[in-house]
Amino acid sequence: MKYLALFLIFLFQTVQGEEPAPWRIAVIGDTHDSPRRMEGSEGVAVNFIKTLYGEILKHQVDMVIQVGDMADIEGSAPVNGLAKRKELNKMLEEKGIPFYAVRGNHESIPLRAEQFRELFLPTRKQGARGLATRKLNYGIRHKNASLYFMDVDLAPDQMVDFSAWIKKNRSKANTVPRHCLVFTHRTLQTPMQFRECLWGRYNDSAAEQQNIFYRNLREAGVRFVVTGHLHAHDLYMITSPDGKNTLTSLICAPAGNKVLPAPFLLPARSRVKTLQYRSGITAYYILNIYPDSMTLDTYAAPNNGVTDEGPKSGEFKKLHSYGIPMN
Repeated sequence: MKYLALFLIFLFQTVQGEEPAPWRIAVIGDTHDSPRRMEGSEGVAVNFIKTLYGEILKHQVDMVIQVGDMADIEGSAPVNGLAKRKELNKMLEEKGIPFYAVRGNHESIPLRAEQFRELFLPTRKQGARGLATRKLNYGIRHKNASLYFMDVDLAPDQMVDFSAWIKKNRSKANTVPRHCLVFTHRTLQTPMQFRECLWGRYNDSAAEQQNIFYRNLREAGVRFVVTGHLHAHDLYMITSPDGKNTLTSLICAPAGNKVLPAPFLLPARSRVKTLQYRSGITAYYILNIYPDSMTLDTYAAPNNGVTDEGPKSGEFKKLHSYGIPMN
């Protein structure tokens, strides 16, 4: 009996010391295809999405998020592309998994703004909890996280307003979720050969607004910003121009057949610290949300940037998991 009691005490202490199981968010990048495209695709990487969704459903995720550029804008795609993209979400709807998205530059044409509102902007009636909206910017709450979605092509002052809106919402809430994440299309920084980020042509453009944006996000509890647009996997840490506030950010690899080559090296004085970089891949991401921490798992497959057939299920390999700094 003595040994049994000691064993039970040890077992209880072991169980108590284990971190509770996480809940999960799946994230994908750009799903617009590139000519020569599959007939009937309406500018959407149909085969890529079907394969990625099949893989994502293996992970028991709570939701799927896409960071913009859902359909191309050539041919009939401007009119029919977003409806086609919505149609493919039936794979998720059948499992009761909600889908959230932001507009990308491919959705920035006037017609698509209204289509996006009708097809993808969440409502409380659809079950979006803690929903807050400002035009096509919105936020939701899920379990122990606040998730904010920033619309495409905001001016620097509008991005400052967006960050202040998050901070205000978090400060006045009766109960504040532990985690706060931001999802948007364009990136916080850009490699030298592809000069196009949130702030304009260069990483240091609109430095004053950047400093306020970073400070507001940090004070609101944001530590991780997820983006797309550059068609390559890029995980990095970036510090505000004044050197006072740092965020971790992910540029999602494409979920379609458009890929970009590796960039030139950033200058030695760059505010960017690259953690992982991969080009020539397609990928999906699983964010594991624990009570007091978050980890990022990346599942990648080769992408030759030509075929619209998409990767095969067995081609996906898991990259090193990354623990997102919470300090």
